[in-house]
Amino acid sequence: MERSTPVFFENRRRMIGRSAASEYPESSIFQKAGADIDSKTVAESLENGVGQFETELPIDVEDASPLFDLSAYPENQHDLLRECNRRIAEANSKYRIARFREEMFAKGLKAGMFFCTFDWDENLLSFEFNDETRKMLGYNGVEDLPDEFDSWVKTLVPEERDAIVKLFWDSIHVHRELPEITHATYRMLKKDGTIIWITGAGRFIRRPDDGSLEIYMGCYRDITAQQELKEHIKIIEAIGKVFNFSLFIDVRDMSYRVISTNEYVEMAPKDPDAFQFLRNNIDTTVAEHFRTSLHEWLNLKMILSAIEENGSTSMEFYSESAHRWFEGIFMVGDRDEAGNITHIVYGCIDTTDVKLQKLAQQKKISDFEAEIYFDSLSRVRNRRFLDEKVIGKPCHAVVMADIDLFKQINDTAGHQRGDEVIQRVAELLNRSVRKEDVVLRYGGDEFMMVFFDITRKDLEAKLSYLQSEVKKITFEKEPEVHITMSFGGAFGIDMVYNLIGIADKALYESKKKRDSYTVIET
Repeated sequence: MERSTPVFFENRRRMIGRSAASEYPESSIFQKAGADIDSKTVAESLENGVGQFETELPIDVEDASPLFDLSAYPENQHDLLRECNRRIAEANSKYRIARFREEMFAKGLKAGMFFCTFDWDENLLSFEFNDETRKMLGYNGVEDLPDEFDSWVKTLVPEERDAIVKLFWDSIHVHRELPEITHATYRMLKKDGTIIWITGAGRFIRRPDDGSLEIYMGCYRDITAQQELKEHIKIIEAIGKVFNFSLFIDVRDMSYRVISTNEYVEMAPKDPDAFQFLRNNIDTTVAEHFRTSLHEWLNLKMILSAIEENGSTSMEFYSESAHRWFEGIFMVGDRDEAGNITHIVYGCIDTTDVKLQKLAQQKKISDFEAEIYFDSLSRVRNRRFLDEKVIGKPCHAVVMADIDLFKQINDTAGHQRGDEVIQRVAELLNRSVRKEDVVLRYGGDEFMMVFFDITRKDLEAKLSYLQSEVKKITFEKEPEVHITMSFGGAFGIDMVYNLIGIADKALYESKKKRDSYTVIET
């Protein structure tokens, strides 16, 4: 059969110009598609290309029958695919080009469409989008994104552009060896510079007389949210492998999803509120000594603050049910577009083996900590201990304390006596707090105390006691040396770093009077 090019195709050739041929010479829109093509090489290119390219066997039915098997797709895609089926089937029965363009592009679909036509030598004649494609990519009309091959090329992510264009042409070159239906998933660049994931379902429409490619058309769908969800699920699954027990918690309503669990967690009563579920777990499985501190730790405001400040917050405890040590950790799970935390992850790691190893090395650790975490003069903890061990922990109160007129003591009694004053004061403070609480030398003659479990009434009684006890410190050789201190306390369940500034303000008020204490409740 002698081939001739109808006037219609000649007109289309003039309309699309030569831009694609000049920018992509080896993929020219006028290139003869079937010349000297190595099918094996092309197949490898399709399989290993940057796009996720797949094919699907066609359905052996009459043109009037649907081309996509709806049962093979999720139900939420059926309406879209039914519309695709209707329009693709209609195209087969109407003059192959003109009527198809009228029906498909005049009415449009609620999804992006692409439409390519080829001459009898399988050179590309036209490349068109529908309006939904332009809307999906943020363009306004055909003037903003013309119906040209180069328009499609510029919507591809630059670093993937050459590979995707090659994928397109390779599939055209070997279309006779491919099923009629193809699927490709790749990334596209919107007009504003943002990147979206799309999946395309396309179909080759071949001429009935010689099987040459006449039309390649199909639909685009934005699947960015699904792609991000897949990546998110991978992360969640990884978390489940790391943690012995873990939850993915929505901070807006405290609903949650269990990522991983164990037999001891299953003993606890379930509750729709994540923190209540964790409290039930604490009451059911955790040793009594740890319950109060763990309950207080389950404070959403404090946890979010700690995550923003330090990336995570954690607490160690002993499980009576499992007879094992664990460390509970809260960390960020997800953020919204404004950067606000919308989800947090709670994970529980078995630390028993690590703890046993630590106990075996406890003497070495103690010696090491004596070197780096203790102040050599006062023999209480130092500022480094605060910064590395305490700053991100929840507590009930932070107290800043300062020796009144300390410079005057140094000037009258000498620096050696001044050092002894610091030592005596440190000894008094240290023996006046519980083992769990912390006394440290903040700097110079200033000290800090951190109380992890204390009421306001007890805190004020403690400061009053210290105020009177410090006056009893005397020196036989310098009876004229009298010591008083000023105290500033910040009371309220919060992170240590949030209470330091408040305690400083309280101390400033006390220093105006000296030999006094001030407590500010948050």
